[in-house]
Amino acid sequence: MDMDISSIAKWMPVPYFQIKQDGTILNSSNITHSYVQPASNIWNIIYKEDRNKAIVMLSQNTNSRPVTQHLMLQTSNKLFMNFKCTIQWQDGIGHLVCTEVKNIEVPSVLSIQKSLVNNQKRLEESEKHLNNVTKIFNIRKN
Repeated sequence: MDMDISSIAKWMPVPYFQIKQDGTILNSSNITHSYVQPASNIWNIIYKEDRNKAIVMLSQNTNSRPVTQHLMLQTSNKLFMNFKCTIQWQDGIGHLVCTEVKNIEVPSVLSIQKSLVNNQKRLEESEKHLNNVTKIFNIRKN
């Protein structure tokens, strides 16, 4: 029984895309959509800060060596999550496999709050300092 590559693609047990160099998605595995937002183009689901990394991956289209990058992709619940994405190009088609990275050090809400509080304190300090400087200047002017 000879299965063509597109039907094999459907049954890959990981998020898998076949893409063209412009990012058009030709095919994806069935499981992809339980992870990633459905899209017609890979650019629609890549976090904008990660687009430069993706450009590197998509510019390797003649090279058959796999290229791996960590990319934030928009998941099916609209949030961005970290994926380890590896692409291999063959005959102008990119075979892109993305596996979810679970144990990545994502800053917790608490640590974000802490840094916001610290920034707030620093701003207040700076403000006091500026007010003092302004007072000194005003005294000098008079």
